[in-house]
Amino acid sequence: MQITGGNDERRDRSLEVWDLSLRLFHWLLASAFFVAWWSEGRDLRLHMIAGSIIAGLLLYRFIWGFCGDRYARFSVFRPSRASVVRHLRSLLRLQPGDHVGHTPVGSLMIFALLGCLLLVALTGMALSGLQMGTGLFAALNADFATELLIQDLHRWCLNLLLMLVGIHLAGVAAESLLQRRNLVAAMITGKKTI
Repeated sequence: MQITGGNDERRDRSLEVWDLSLRLFHWLLASAFFVAWWSEGRDLRLHMIAGSIIAGLLLYRFIWGFCGDRYARFSVFRPSRASVVRHLRSLLRLQPGDHVGHTPVGSLMIFALLGCLLLVALTGMALSGLQMGTGLFAALNADFATELLIQDLHRWCLNLLLMLVGIHLAGVAAESLLQRRNLVAAMITGKKTI
């Protein structure tokens, strides 16, 4: 949702946009992802625990995306092609406009991050099932070539995810500067100045 109006008519107001549940999800997911990334090759047990936490958080987010508070629902931040194009043009003019909740481009990033995280989690659980006979895919049986393919998919998805996280962080910084509001603080407090 975009807020429009002349600069003279507008007054800043603080809105509760992201509920506590969504904010906890965000920061727990970021922490678990960091632990999983850091522990890869260092501590397999910690890596698997962090990966399991990520999978559980993704399941929670999927459910909350349909029955959660207004700005947590996928239907509220599903962008149209036209809204994404308008937002990109406004960014090129360095005038991003006011958006309650996620911007159209930010919404695309959320879907990309969640999808990529899901692929990383699923391929990690498949590897755990194949190599150790544990977890959701403990009964999975595949040949060595398939196992190598799943390992490659896990690594490729991770590399894509790292790139998306970098773009996400740069986007948050850019939007914070352009909009002159601290979006990181908004994800901590839940309140966004509009």
